[in-house]
Amino acid sequence: MRRIMLPLLSLLGLALAQRTTCSVSYTPPNYPELPVGRPQIYLTVSPTALSSSGAFTARAWTSSPSTTAWVRIRWTGSQLALKDEGPGSSTYPALLSSNPVQGCPEVQVSTRSLSFRDNGFHHFTAEAFVYWKEWREDWSCKYRDPDGGEQTTTVTTPGGAPGAPYYACTLLRGYWVPQSGTISTSSRGAAYLTWERELSYDQVLQEFAHRLVEDHKRAGASMLAYAYAKEIPEPVRGALARVAQGYFYDCNWLGICSRADPAGEVKILTDVPSILYGLLYTGRLCGGFISFCFGQQNSRGADIGPKVEIKTFLMVKGFRHDYLLMDRVIPRKYYDPSDPEYPAVPQDERSQVLQGCGTYKDTPEGRRCLALAETPTGLVPTLKTLLMIDPMFQRGRQYP
Repeated sequence: MRRIMLPLLSLLGLALAQRTTCSVSYTPPNYPELPVGRPQIYLTVSPTALSSSGAFTARAWTSSPSTTAWVRIRWTGSQLALKDEGPGSSTYPALLSSNPVQGCPEVQVSTRSLSFRDNGFHHFTAEAFVYWKEWREDWSCKYRDPDGGEQTTTVTTPGGAPGAPYYACTLLRGYWVPQSGTISTSSRGAAYLTWERELSYDQVLQEFAHRLVEDHKRAGASMLAYAYAKEIPEPVRGALARVAQGYFYDCNWLGICSRADPAGEVKILTDVPSILYGLLYTGRLCGGFISFCFGQQNSRGADIGPKVEIKTFLMVKGFRHDYLLMDRVIPRKYYDPSDPEYPAVPQDERSQVLQGCGTYKDTPEGRRCLALAETPTGLVPTLKTLLMIDPMFQRGRQYP
């Protein structure tokens, strides 16, 4: 693996946070006692799950500090939402510690501060160069050559007399042999930061709409989407419509295109049936100079009556990650002093309602608060059951 050496304070890579400078000799050390058997190396990554702005800290050490020449930590790759990142990119360098921490039995490094664009599993490997000793015994043994004649030879074992084809063995001597080599271990950390900490209300919707389409190109029919909603804001609405319908993309001059098959299932529960216009598709995705049809369109809606208490709750199972989008409206009486009802709202109630509304947009109807969470895939099917999507859908008036 190519090692990329970066400056200590590089802003593009995972920054080094080493605490000690040491020296080392690569010859067997003049220690009074080497450990018996190969030492162990340990690696911890904290936090194991990063859900708010911050960095991973990786710490590595060995079970035999006095016979450790150096320790280092490498970033060995990440599984992000849409792709795998390999070592050597400007975003993620191969080495967290650009040089081995020589002569030290322990090292601690930190990544740069991560953002929602880094969401996924990050893999780390710790390596150490260590010395140890192993027991050897020399035995004088007899054996028979291919012609049946008896021969005598010296056989070295890790302990105990040699077995067949040797016999009549006599122990000559036992002794310790110094050994050295590189040992390693691996660990990982999961980063799932909320998007709205870094983006405005409109930017979150724009980023999510783009991610939804790009994710669908990889997920295809395995993508699932469920919504409780009075409305679905643009451009997310447009992206969801594309996902439900399926589409062709990256067409060349011959008219040969890549295609994204319709999502496996889209169900929208609402008490405002007009929002379903343009979102519901049944049939197949068809197109081309000589028309072919692909996939199965399965996007349906149901009017469940006045039971939707939040503005929008959209759940999407993607290629590798799941997405949960919630958009709710806070009445003006909770935050606008010019509203006639503002003075009548108790302060503790006002604080409770506004708490957690970090990303918002004030509109004539009220303050729209947005939250978008990204998680490992698998959560949406569970939420579908817990929120009784199918029973609610069956009880409502179905479209089409």
